[in-house]
Amino acid sequence: MRKIGIIAVLSLLVMALAAVPALAATTATATATNTTRTGGLHFTTAPTVTATLLNNQSTLTATGEVAGAGSTGGTANLSATATVTRGCLTPPENNEPSGLVRSTTTTSGTVNFPTTRNGRGSFTVSTTPITTAGFTCPSANMTPVLVSVTYSNITLTVTSQTGSTTATFPNLTVTR
Repeated sequence: MRKIGIIAVLSLLVMALAAVPALAATTATATATNTTRTGGLHFTTAPTVTATLLNNQSTLTATGEVAGAGSTGGTANLSATATVTRGCLTPPENNEPSGLVRSTTTTSGTVNFPTTRNGRGSFTVSTTPITTAGFTCPSANMTPVLVSVTYSNITLTVTSQTGSTTATFPNLTVTR
């Protein structure tokens, strides 16, 4: 009886581990390769950007900290060109996607952030999510999936009362 219990537990464990890749997020992260500025506003350290693909949704998120922003806050704007590959899965949805379609779009996001009396401020800004919205498969039995997204021309611009600073990043790709 004990052997049957052990086998049952091991079987459940194997099934749980097999399901993890389907739920796992894929990410890619980069640090700014170039920064420019006007006025006193500047990054305290190089900002980073992370691309994420999870549950048929992909976003690009930048984080950073600035100094010399003055006391009225600032605005961070993140923009990129996204080359998106979508496809279709047939039941039981563990096969390679077929009917791949590639498109290009731009995505962006903006956030306002407060600054301290000393003119320092931290921010996190994300782009509008890339999804499978508007993509249909040729059969009702197929499920649309986001296969990959390559972000290029990634630009982060932070502005405040004292000037602006811009960072550019290398291309990032996330794949299902």
